[in-house]
Parts: sequence; structure tokens; C-alpha cells
Amino acid sequence: MKKILLGLLGIIVLLIIVGFFLPSKIEITRSITMHASPQAAFEQINNLDNWSKWSYWHTLDPGMKITFSENHAGTGAWYSWQSEEMGNGKLTITESEPASMIKADLDFMEQGTAKSWYTFEPKNDSTKVTMGFSTEFGMNPLMRWVGVTMFEREMNKAFDYNLQKIKELAEEK
Repeated sequence: MKKILLGLLGIIVLLIIVGFFLPSKIEITRSITMHASPQAAFEQINNLDNWSKWSYWHTLDPGMKITFSENHAGTGAWYSWQSEEMGNGKLTITESEPASMIKADLDFMEQGTAKSWYTFEPKNDSTKVTMGFSTEFGMNPLMRWVGVTMFEREMNKAFDYNLQKIKELAEEK
């Protein structure tokens, strides 16, 4: 029994040490080309009222309580969410350049913060929309393991879903 406990302790210590060598920052970008104007794609993201139509995270908890700022679009607009399943947080648009670029800050409360961005690049009769996200896990080896094993995979899944939905909505216009 003592050997088993020492073996488990050794594995735990090894995992913690390895955790310190894992990336402390994750940055994810995904793009999609859509047959829509940059303005049509931009409007889907710049107006926070539209997010429930395309955001993967909204599908995970339909009962999520959302609160909006007075202004629902452009720089300074924000929404906060409260969810038993997803936790609580707030998204704030920090920069908005029409049909060109949007930047936002995310505050996941006790889980940390992140940055997101969206760019809209005209390509002949189409638009290339790029979605990006970055967050830092700091010195926490457990969060670094979570980032490497689960977080990045789930974010890629969300980005693919979001971009496909934005494409559908923008192409309808």
C-alpha cells in the first residue's frame, strides 16, 4: 500500500512539474470565407443582440441570463451572463471599426480574462472573416494542463460553429 501511495505521489509531482513547462498562453485563430459583404458579416458581430443567433456558448445553456449595456453595438457595448452551467462573465467591445475590425475583452470572473478579435477582409465578391482569441494561464500548472488538453479543443469547436453560423446569417442578407 505504501508503494502505491508513493507511486501516485510521484506521478502527481511529475504532472505538476511538467505543467510548468506547458504553454502559459493559448492563442487560437480561425477563418472562413463567405459570399457576403464585409459590412454584413461585421453587423452580425458588432451588434451584441445578434450573438444569441450564432454563438456556440449560447447553445450550451439556453437558460443563461444575459444583461446588456444601454448601447448594444460598437465600442463600449457589453453584455454579461450568469449561468449555472457556464459560469458568469462579461464581454466588452473595446474597438470597433466598421466592416474592418472588432476587438473585445472577456472577463470570466474567477476563471480569468481573455482577448478576442474579428477581422473582415474583402476578397473579390466575398469576405474573409477571421476570429481570434487569446488567454493566459499564468503560473498555474493545473490550468496549463486544462488549456492543452481540453480548452483548445473546445475553443476550436466553438470557432467552427460560430463562423459557420455567421456565414449563414451574413449570406442571407
